Amino acid sequence: MRERRASFSGLLAALLVFAFVLAGCSANRFLYNRADTFVRWAIDDYVDLTSEQQKQFDADLDGLLDWHRRDELPLYREFIVSSLDALEGGVTIDEAVLISEAIDEAANRLQVKLVDLLLESAEGLTDIQIQDFLNELDRQQEEYAQERLVRDDITYADDAADSLQRLAKRLLGRLNDEQKALIQSRSTELMRIDRLWHEDRSVWGAKLRTILESRLPGWQTEIRALGDTRSEARTPAYVAGIEHNGDIILGLLVEVINGRTERQDKRMRRFLDDLIADIDALTAANAAEALVVQ
Repeated sequence: MRERRASFSGLLAALLVFAFVLAGCSANRFLYNRADTFVRWAIDDYVDLTSEQQKQFDADLDGLLDWHRRDELPLYREFIVSSLDALEGGVTIDEAVLISEAIDEAANRLQVKLVDLLLESAEGLTDIQIQDFLNELDRQQEEYAQERLVRDDITYADDAADSLQRLAKRLLGRLNDEQKALIQSRSTELMRIDRLWHEDRSVWGAKLRTILESRLPGWQTEIRALGDTRSEARTPAYVAGIEHNGDIILGLLVEVINGRTERQDKRMRRFLDDLIADIDALTAANAAEALVVQ
């Protein structure tokens, strides 16, 4: 196994990141076309597959990636075009919410497919491989607690500001002092939810361990249900924190985008245009490949 292990949520988000977050036209296509490699690396971080298991996983993964390129990328194109249209005359909160919801829906569809893929792979895992997977989840929990939960509130806000500045810079390029100050100020308004996240994941992890260690008939359905009901199982405090922080962050991004300079406007439009060009190139390549196969 590789020494540096990725988070489980990172695996679920990987394809979305490669599809439309990374800047640079050629980089997008290069990384997306190698998404299978990155997913395999992420799986290797959790469990060592035998050659036969790897062969089956690769075949199933190829099917998932074909679906993603054929059915999902055109949808990504739609909400990227919507993002461009929203720049005219200023982005409203309602427009930002619609775009955010479209991204959430895309992430949920991808997660369902990835969970199905992982469950199919888990059917042939040995008890030792299952324990390796569960032990890695536990290790991550401990690592998160040691690195994140020890922060004071000032450090928490500073870390949040750094993350938001990186996101804004990805869209707009270099930020000016006024924009940096705005992000720093809004970050102090965020509720601290790292401990609530850790507690929520611990509860989920314990339930997952019980299901996987027993693997009674119908265990796959139990895991799907565990994922489907995870939002409903969150504590009211955690839900309130997620909603509060979501409102703060969305409002901040709208304010920063609407206050962009002329240079940043050109950068952002070029960034979105490049993503559209990437998707067009990727879907065209997929259509051409399908014709060859037929």
